Amino acid sequence: MTLDAFITKYKNGVDYDGAYGKQCVDYVNAYARDVLGIKNAFVGPYYAYQCYTEYADYPNIKNNFNRVANGKTNHPNKGDVIVWAKERNGYAGHIAVVLGATEHTIKVAEQNYDGKGSVREYTYPNYNNVLGWLVPKNKKVNQPKIKTGQVITLKTGARLYNFDSSKSGVKKIKDFSSFNVDAEAVFKPKTKIEVKDVKHKSNGNIWVKTKYGNGWICLYDYKNDISKV
Repeated sequence: MTLDAFITKYKNGVDYDGAYGKQCVDYVNAYARDVLGIKNAFVGPYYAYQCYTEYADYPNIKNNFNRVANGKTNHPNKGDVIVWAKERNGYAGHIAVVLGATEHTIKVAEQNYDGKGSVREYTYPNYNNVLGWLVPKNKKVNQPKIKTGQVITLKTGARLYNFDSSKSGVKKIKDFSSFNVDAEAVFKPKTKIEVKDVKHKSNGNIWVKTKYGNGWICLYDYKNDISKV
């Protein structure tokens, strides 16, 4: 499951462990299970802030995440798990999934930020009380699972490479040195495409062959963790 799909699925929240209602840790536990494939990643710590401060005491956290301290110039990336100190609310701290960040702001998906189990996407204007973040060691949160014969719907536009009638804009591209690109061949968002073949390249990118002129689309950019579905 991609992170975007996870957010849609749990828009009304999740009680992962069936105890104490919909807590912030429930949300990141479900994220780790459904998106990262890590079961019970944050089961153990009593309070959210302890997922960071007592990181070394919990193998499920230590073995699956790298701990990064909040600094003056660094920032987390999409898919990281960010942790606030207990000073945020006086006792438990807070934990959330990062959707994007700069050196000054953090956009997150979070649950129980209000003590009522509510879920939201929110951009914090600063890093006040942030201890740091936990970076998944296997993080590729948007990598899709694609198979031949599947019908996919493009989330964004996609350029078609090496198709039968390509004539202009010819240049080499990194993944397939023999491919040609035609600037006129672009699929619009929401286009439905039947997958004729799938190639997993050594750099992690995923390419799919379409029935349209036997052309290929780079469906997943591994380096930037960007999926077109």
